Amino acid sequence: MSRFNGGPITLAAIAGLAFLLQCFLSSAATSTEPSRALSSTVSLASLLPGNQRIRLLYTADEFLMFIPMSARLKVNSAVLQLRLTNSTALLRERSQLAVRLNGKVLAQTALMPQRPESGIDIRVPADLLKPGYNQLVFSVVQHYALKCENADSADLWTEIDTVASTLAVEGERLPLTPRLSDMATLFDPKAWGEQALNIITAPAAPVRDDQLQWGALVAQGVALHLRYIPLRVNHTPAVPGARLSSGANFPGLQQDALRRSDSILIGTKDELAPYLAPKLLDGITGGFLGVYPLDADPGRFVLVVSGTTAAEVTQAANAFAYLSFPYPDSASMRVAGVESPTLANYAGKRSLTQGRSYHFSQLDFRTTTVRAAASTSLINEEHIQGMELELMIPGDLFAHEDANVELLLHFAYGAGLRGDSALNILLNGRFERSIALTVDAGVVYQNYRIAIPLRSLQPGPNRIRFMPRMMPLVTGDCQAVQSENLLMTMYDDSIVRMPSAYHFVSMPNLRLLGRAGFPYTAKPDGAETLVHVAAGDSKTIAAAWTLLAKIAQRHGQPLREAIVSFELPNPDQRNLLVVGPAEKIKPGILKGAPLEAGQVSQAALPGTDAGSPVAGPQNWLARFVGNFGGFDAIAAEGKREITKAAGSKDGALVVQYRSPFAADRTATVFMAADENSLLQGIIEVIKPEIWNDLQGNRVAWRTGADSVTWQKIGGDYSVGKISVPARMEFYFSKYPWIWIVTLLIMTALLAMITTRMLKRYRRRHHPQAPARRGND
Repeated sequence: MSRFNGGPITLAAIAGLAFLLQCFLSSAATSTEPSRALSSTVSLASLLPGNQRIRLLYTADEFLMFIPMSARLKVNSAVLQLRLTNSTALLRERSQLAVRLNGKVLAQTALMPQRPESGIDIRVPADLLKPGYNQLVFSVVQHYALKCENADSADLWTEIDTVASTLAVEGERLPLTPRLSDMATLFDPKAWGEQALNIITAPAAPVRDDQLQWGALVAQGVALHLRYIPLRVNHTPAVPGARLSSGANFPGLQQDALRRSDSILIGTKDELAPYLAPKLLDGITGGFLGVYPLDADPGRFVLVVSGTTAAEVTQAANAFAYLSFPYPDSASMRVAGVESPTLANYAGKRSLTQGRSYHFSQLDFRTTTVRAAASTSLINEEHIQGMELELMIPGDLFAHEDANVELLLHFAYGAGLRGDSALNILLNGRFERSIALTVDAGVVYQNYRIAIPLRSLQPGPNRIRFMPRMMPLVTGDCQAVQSENLLMTMYDDSIVRMPSAYHFVSMPNLRLLGRAGFPYTAKPDGAETLVHVAAGDSKTIAAAWTLLAKIAQRHGQPLREAIVSFELPNPDQRNLLVVGPAEKIKPGILKGAPLEAGQVSQAALPGTDAGSPVAGPQNWLARFVGNFGGFDAIAAEGKREITKAAGSKDGALVVQYRSPFAADRTATVFMAADENSLLQGIIEVIKPEIWNDLQGNRVAWRTGADSVTWQKIGGDYSVGKISVPARMEFYFSKYPWIWIVTLLIMTALLAMITTRMLKRYRRRHHPQAPARRGND
């Protein structure tokens, strides 16, 4: 009996199987590694204020914009797609558009009158996109004649459609070896896409007030690092995971859900012990801040905020919240103590106080020189941006009608300017004042006084732009034009002088909340603010932290003394800010809210059909307010019951009113039908297009909408202190009809008094005079 001898074939088969198994295992191992590849496309409009279009004029013009790029991103490739339209009057052979990035020409294209609508795709070298703000310049040369043309002709224009034009970037997140001194890079406003943050607390049922306070502080600190970028905060309790290798920083922490964004892990040393490596725990001997790469994805990081006691954790969270804190060049630090500065009321970043003077340098303005282009009055957009002054006005500032903000300018301009040259001053994009530049020999001005009415400034941020328009003295067709003298310098020792004013305002007014965070920022550290979180679920907590981060970002500093609580400690001593699902809000909080009239009322959120209206005469407010859908708020016999209406739950609502706990305090309530709608609603409302549109005392909006529905319901109440004459002026200016009625009454009284005095005079001095018909 012969045996089958398959030696070579068997060995080949075994080798093949081994090779396939190795490939499979290699593929499986690769699939478990974190993917840090990124692909993102943004419109140019999203990188410009107000989604503006780019319009290039004159014979030569250029526009500068900035492309933000995070240092955490490695760019592999990028493509710029431009969509533009040019005038049909241009000469093709003499008109072209050039695109420069950081000083290097990327592409040129002819502007063709026969095909005015065109597109160009430009491949951007990856090494040209540097971390920071990259300068992208669009420069045109435009002509409609071969010679002797008008440089300012209306035929000379090219427009770039910034909505249709895009920048696509392919890259990857770089692995991190983070240090505390890298905070400005780790929390980077230059990163593209939604800025999200996980705040992880030790499991607690329910979540404690101190954990709520810690999360609020660190969320505000992150928002301040991001400056103007909205921050979305997520809350999650720490979840134990499979023990990782001994070299892991977080061997006991489940990390799969943390790969989508960076995280902050916060709690006492004992609470975090199950999740941290021994080498990290050994370093927690007091207040502690440490930053480490996420084990599951080194492109993400985890900031640890801890201490041996709850008080030390609070101390570490306070230290992190201050932007100016001098972080060391190391992965961790011990926080021995935090000395909080003593701030005057209404103090804040670039915030101006009545009756004081400020140098431009105190408002982050730097001495800037601008130069006009040849043959036109055009100033390079890059320099114009340097000629801007941003300042904050308190939300409740009131002064006499003739009160002015004074600008004492120190500036100089060159010789040989044409007589129509001028320095225009714009306030919030609106023309306010102009200075004629008429001295032929040039001049330097010290303390050149410009008065801007205080009433022209808005509560919150204001932007003053200085726009020089300088023309050469010698101009004309076919002449050489000297442009090197078209210079102006604005010095940072120029002064802003605020007038005397009062802090007095009519409330409620959600516009003041959106623009200045008022009334919660009147005390700059939030010492008179109580934030009540109406439910203990993670989404409601995240909504409250997200909202607080937005207010701190607008204010420019953290509200470190604000009480953030699930309870209502001493609500009569603080302004109240409430966040929660409607059915979880305590009945007494909504007393006096613009949701009820008498004992029975109805109001609803956007997005659904409201339920059946409440019967009876008390339903008048429900009919006046209208149907926004979402939930019904019904109060009867002093007890409020909030029931959900059927239908969509994609709406949220904010109401502001006099606090039911103190007559001189304000309550603001953000609510929705449930915690899911609440969190999505808060994420929507912090976007600039909605936040900047808050007004009235009742605002409703839908998820995904770009507008809000607002109403002003009920009467006003006053907040602040003011003299009697100024109080009269305040009410006369706010309610002109009071002045008219008062004037009529005073005129009638004066007429009556005059008539009686004349009769008395006649009786005394002319008793024999015959009485007139109709008299006594």
